[in-house]
Amino acid sequence: MNRWLFENLGLKLLALSISIALWAYVGSRQIIDSRVTVPVELTDIPVGVTVDPRVRTSVSVVLTGRKESVLGLDGDELTAVVSLKGTTPDQSEILVHPQVRPLPKDVAANVPTLKIPLIAAKPKASSGRRK
Repeated sequence: MNRWLFENLGLKLLALSISIALWAYVGSRQIIDSRVTVPVELTDIPVGVTVDPRVRTSVSVVLTGRKESVLGLDGDELTAVVSLKGTTPDQSEILVHPQVRPLPKDVAANVPTLKIPLIAAKPKASSGRRK
């Protein structure tokens, strides 16, 4: 029994230390998913475009990244930014993909596509007078 236990003791201790180091490294590199709700911020609203007041004010986001980075984020500090640049007044709705900001570089956000309802522009009423 002693021979089996103590033969090549140096190699056995080296193998044990390598396995412990590898276990610690893999444990520290855990990737997790976390679901948070963030507010939606509309930007770049063109003149003549009116957003329906029933538009969603928040969206559920899945954050993926290293455990320390994801757990260190506060959902209140994040915002889903939606740009309405290029929207025309005759559109009734627009599909957009929000960008979550600010995010650390090692965290990714999975955000669903949003449907933003718009109110159609009312034509200007004529005064009814003829010249």
